[in-house]
Amino acid sequence: TESAMKKDNETFLEEEKERLMGDAEQEIAEIRLSATQGTTLTMEQVMSMQERYAQQSAQLAHIALHVQCLQAENEKLNENIGALTTAHKTETETQKSRNLLVFRQYKDYHEDMRRETNTRYEQLVASCVQDAIFLSSKNAELAEENTELKKKLKHYTM
Repeated sequence: TESAMKKDNETFLEEEKERLMGDAEQEIAEIRLSATQGTTLTMEQVMSMQERYAQQSAQLAHIALHVQCLQAENEKLNENIGALTTAHKTETETQKSRNLLVFRQYKDYHEDMRRETNTRYEQLVASCVQDAIFLSSKNAELAEENTELKKKLKHYTM
């Protein structure tokens, strides 16, 4: 959009320059025609033309200074935009890095919690298996002892 605006402005300025140059050439041609036809200008007309020339020269100088000021402002604004763009990119990258760091820390924390929980469950399962083996073994011993006691009891009751 900036280059399109610049192109449009350049086109407009070139068209205006051509129009103004055409107007000036026509006025000069009219003055020369008057001079060739033997028409002489009065002192008033000459003074009027000189005053107009002086005014236009002053206006032209003012416009040239105005253009220089606008160009300087434009350059400064472009520098500021460049600096702001750079600062924005830097801040965006910094924020992205911070977000990734926080995400990694969050992920690592939950991964550690998952491992810790898995370790606790594995230990609990191992303990349960050991208890089950122990209880099964104890149950078998007691069942055998119970069988022997029943035999003894049968032997005494007979």
